[in-house]
Amino acid sequence: MANVQQDLQRGLPVRRLEGHTDSVLCCAAHPSFPNVVTSSSEDGSVCVFDIRTTTCCHRLQYFDGQAVVSVLPTSGSEHVLYAAAGSTVYCLDVRQGPTGSPLQTYSFNTEEINQVALNPKATYLAAADDSGAVKIIDLRSHKLFKTLQGAHSNICSSVQFHSRRPWEVVTGGLDSKIVKWDFNRGRPLQVVDLAATAVTSNEGVGGFCNPPFIHALASMEGDVPGEAGKLLAAARGDGAVDVFDFGFESSDSKQSSQPAVSKKKAPNKDLKVTGDITSPPHLDALVPGRKRHLHFGLGGHASIVNHVTFARFGARGQLLVSGGNDSFIKVWNWTVEDNRHSGDAGTSSQGPLVLNLKHKKKVNWLSTTSSQTENLVVADTSKILSVYFVL
Repeated sequence: MANVQQDLQRGLPVRRLEGHTDSVLCCAAHPSFPNVVTSSSEDGSVCVFDIRTTTCCHRLQYFDGQAVVSVLPTSGSEHVLYAAAGSTVYCLDVRQGPTGSPLQTYSFNTEEINQVALNPKATYLAAADDSGAVKIIDLRSHKLFKTLQGAHSNICSSVQFHSRRPWEVVTGGLDSKIVKWDFNRGRPLQVVDLAATAVTSNEGVGGFCNPPFIHALASMEGDVPGEAGKLLAAARGDGAVDVFDFGFESSDSKQSSQPAVSKKKAPNKDLKVTGDITSPPHLDALVPGRKRHLHFGLGGHASIVNHVTFARFGARGQLLVSGGNDSFIKVWNWTVEDNRHSGDAGTSSQGPLVLNLKHKKKVNWLSTTSSQTENLVVADTSKILSVYFVL
């Protein structure tokens, strides 16, 4: 254990997973089998690893040499997963082996897909693409259910289903907008434009050179009770990470399909948070539903944040992990009160920044497990996945 902690302090992973021949673009620890990690790469392959042995158990190349930008295991099966390459979504069974073929392909998108997501029951899949559109696919009929378009004016980079509201999905794009949709009706319910509220102080790395493009969204997985089940995190191009109420409204606002305007109670400016799934409310007036803004002044990233995820370890909903072009991985307890006087690199017992880990490469993707040992998997611009033991 002491050697593991020393490696972590030096920024050294405790395990390395080798199987790709080019940059790893995406990784996903299985929600039901924490020792199984799936990854995808520029090399046009999907690999499935066993963290315990670092063995590459399967390597699939069904993608005509195209980079595989997104991969997603299904919670109900150890063997079935979804992957996106080019403008096609593939449903794969790893038991088919390298000479097999996909179970199903879906070619409804017109441009390159950036991310795929599954609803909690795995009955619908969403595929966000470069045109700014999102295709909702009915996985039971294998038909296109709905096209969500018209709200994003640029690339749609990320998509997440709402675990509590079965017909809602949220998208983020390189137009700096987060859009909440009713995908049954195919219409946007609310648009949050972060460019309209961007700042160029010590809260960010400069909104002019680095606009608050949305590079990734993260929501809580599974049936999470309480306020934690309504959380959404956004990784921004200006180096900040935001935490939202998934409904983009405060708890005392009435549910509405219109942009939230405000019949809100006056915020308690003296509120100090020590662990509940709440936060200082002073930013609510700037951005609807935003509960926390984790920026450079709090020890945040000095460059684009490429990915963010809620940790499966620790108290559910409290810990966030972010990684960016500055080659840093940061673990946040976003519920903790601001501490603007702490500038320490490494672990800190004060302020929202829990761990500041220097990685050797730019981070492309992050995934966590519920394990008490190897619990953080990192995909970066190298061909090797890094596995860390944190907290």
